[in-house]
Amino acid sequence: MLDLLEQFGPKRLPTALHGPFGRLVAADPARVARLAIRPDVCTHLHRALSGTQLRRLVRALPDALLVELGRSAPDQLAALLCALPPGRRAALHEAVTDGRGEGASGTTVDTGLLAALPRNRVAPVARRLAERARDRGGDAAVLLATSYLPFEEGRGPLLAATRGPVADDRATAWSLLVGSAGRSGDPAVVAAVLEELLRLRNEQDPVRSAALTALAGVKPALFTDAVEPLLDRVAADAVEARDSSPATRSALGRLAVGVLREHAVTGQRDLLNWALRTLVRITGSSGSADFGRLDRTLRRGQEHTVFEALRPWLEAGAERSDYGLALALARAVGRRADAMPGLQELLWQAVNYGEPSAARSAVTLWLRAPAGRDERVERLLARHPSAVALPEVRRVVTHRRTDLLEACLDGTPPRGRFLAPGAPWTVEVAGAERWTPGRQRAAQGAVERTVADEKLPLHLRTAALGRLARIPGRGADAVRPWTSDEDVVIAEAALAALPHTDRPADALPDLLAHAGDDRARVAMYAAGRAAAHTRPSRLAPLLAARTAPGTGKVTSRKEVVRLAAELLPRAEAAALLADAYGQPDQHVDVRAACVTAGTPLLGDVRMWEVAEHAAGGERALRVAVLRAHPTELDPALRPRYARLIQDLCRTGDDTLAALAHTALVPWLPWAPHAAAALVEAVTDLDRRGRWRSAADALVNASLTVPDTNRALIRALSLLATGETADDAGAERDRPARRRIGHLARTLSLRTGPNNRQVAAVLAEAGRTLATQRDLMPDAVALLARSLDLAADPDPLHTGLVELAALHAGRPALAARTAATVGRRVVGYRGAEIGDPDALLLVVARLAATGDPAEGLLAAELTVACGLRTGWTGPWRTQLRMLRQHPCDDVRDVAYAEATAEE
Repeated sequence: MLDLLEQFGPKRLPTALHGPFGRLVAADPARVARLAIRPDVCTHLHRALSGTQLRRLVRALPDALLVELGRSAPDQLAALLCALPPGRRAALHEAVTDGRGEGASGTTVDTGLLAALPRNRVAPVARRLAERARDRGGDAAVLLATSYLPFEEGRGPLLAATRGPVADDRATAWSLLVGSAGRSGDPAVVAAVLEELLRLRNEQDPVRSAALTALAGVKPALFTDAVEPLLDRVAADAVEARDSSPATRSALGRLAVGVLREHAVTGQRDLLNWALRTLVRITGSSGSADFGRLDRTLRRGQEHTVFEALRPWLEAGAERSDYGLALALARAVGRRADAMPGLQELLWQAVNYGEPSAARSAVTLWLRAPAGRDERVERLLARHPSAVALPEVRRVVTHRRTDLLEACLDGTPPRGRFLAPGAPWTVEVAGAERWTPGRQRAAQGAVERTVADEKLPLHLRTAALGRLARIPGRGADAVRPWTSDEDVVIAEAALAALPHTDRPADALPDLLAHAGDDRARVAMYAAGRAAAHTRPSRLAPLLAARTAPGTGKVTSRKEVVRLAAELLPRAEAAALLADAYGQPDQHVDVRAACVTAGTPLLGDVRMWEVAEHAAGGERALRVAVLRAHPTELDPALRPRYARLIQDLCRTGDDTLAALAHTALVPWLPWAPHAAAALVEAVTDLDRRGRWRSAADALVNASLTVPDTNRALIRALSLLATGETADDAGAERDRPARRRIGHLARTLSLRTGPNNRQVAAVLAEAGRTLATQRDLMPDAVALLARSLDLAADPDPLHTGLVELAALHAGRPALAARTAATVGRRVVGYRGAEIGDPDALLLVVARLAATGDPAEGLLAAELTVACGLRTGWTGPWRTQLRMLRQHPCDDVRDVAYAEATAEE
């Protein structure tokens, strides 16, 4: 398994590690560690591994490999620290950051990293970041870093900032002050900040909103009954303010719900009452509380404690017919509510006396427990017959308690609490196969009355037709008369309902009879379902009768062809399609449908005759031939079909040829010689309308299909040594050169990290073009993108020296090539960097020769690697050496980059 994983591409390997990861770590942790620190893997760890798997990985790594992993993925250092026990985090952080420069972005603060560090290590790092930001003029970063210092140390600057002249700055300062108090973990500190928050009474709402949002993020456990008066004053000021906004009220609501969730089991009754009062103050109802999933956070049995704590409010709300809090609590405790009699009684009261919306929600919660559900439904219907209109009640009645059906089968709407006057009502027939014949007849009569009631909206009548069709043994006969109704909507709804009866095959002749009229659009779609339930021996003659011209619309005949190919046995389907294709005066679209649908049937000689005839026929037929994909054919037939596609590439129709070029690529594994058609199109300078599609297909084939890269090299060779006419002409300008440029650019765009197959193609193409001096820009562009920057130092150095040698007398081209190599290092986040020490050795060798082209390559690689590594000491030293290079251009590149900004 590990041998296989090591061969995966950079984006597939993390996904492959995901499943068997636990077993692999246990079997060979060191080898898995080496996999994980591959640059192309570690950059994707955060999306490939779960938190548990990441913890298992980092705890299995030896310290040296763990440090290497942290340096390879610096943006994931916080995640790695969180995966380690707190006692190991400080050592890893020091080892990863040891010797690394501060970089150019010294005015930013990584709050994720500060949050991951142990509490006793946060302060030194925060002080260093604050000092660095202060030196570089980053006031916001200074304040952010200060908020991570011990509260007493950072309190002064933060409080001063809350009194600043700019509202946005004050809002930020309040957020940081509250966040700092929350991180302290000290209730006394939180109480002190709440006293400061009383000043928000005279603040603008944006400032107040930011402060309350931060306060909602403080752990509710840090609030005690002693701070209830402060919280009450803050809440009252926020709600009563003239400019109070929804954002402020939302933050206050989240704070109240958090306190309510936390202290419903702690006995802090003052806080509990404050939370409920605040919810009422915000929305006028305590029912707006969203407790989340208490069944996942409370220990078993604590739900009863929460209920007792909230009972006074629950009962007070019930007296006002306000059951919102009871419903919120029932949703939060989930299945545990089934074993809470007091809460169940409140839900029953909500069913009877709550607002209509609350009553419907209460029914759902009251019937949630499977045990005793049937009896509860009976009790509910005895009190409220209209409850049968609710889906959860109707499901029980129609599937289990069919003895309760009688009251709703006469068609009279059971108006009442759950079915208001004027609300639509139709009898539900789901589960009718379990009913007695008498009840089925009664349901049929009720639904038929709904369909026939012209006073009802059409959507209710058509929905009733769908229900009518589903009545067992009766639906088909009941629906069929409506298919000829004068109302188009009703007639089409009846046709659509026919295949949903318990005898869908019987409806197929009726549906096919409409293949030539205005109902075909609905009938033929419905015929597909009916045909799927029809025996092939009966289906074949029905479909065959609808393929000839005059037996139906063109779209209907096309659908018949597709149904035959999909549903009939292969021999019968091939015979039907071949016969339909050969019908005199058959529409070309129907013939094209025969070709497309018959692709999987090409094992039959009749369908091969159809395909070969279509390949030489009208454009629509040839396009249908091009739509086939190799996966639709038996492997033994693919080479023969590939020759059809190859012949179409040589058609005189340029538009069709372009489609054929694209279609040919998937067939090349079974006919590599067919790539010659693409080479011909690219190198035929007399034809200008098809070479571009052929060039794109040739590039695509050379990079994805083995052994087709020779065709690309042949095309480049022919173009490179071809004509030299039309030089700067009025109509054309070096057409061969233009085509070579397009091929080179397309190849360059297809490059990716560590793809050896692509790199080999690019290198061979680049060497081919390098034989022509005028084509050197395209050649070196390809060669620069073919370099394996993760190779060992000696072959990498050799490749870079050979690349530099091609730039003799071309300083501008050398600068462009060096920039291309540098962008590759920066652009792939380490996937092509390899070992930094190896690259440093290569760069030093290049810089030491004094050659301008080699020096430019060294300079761009130094800049790229310095940025990626945070300008560690060795890379800063190398940059200083390059600033002394004898070539002015090299020195310019080295001086243009800064290891630290002022």
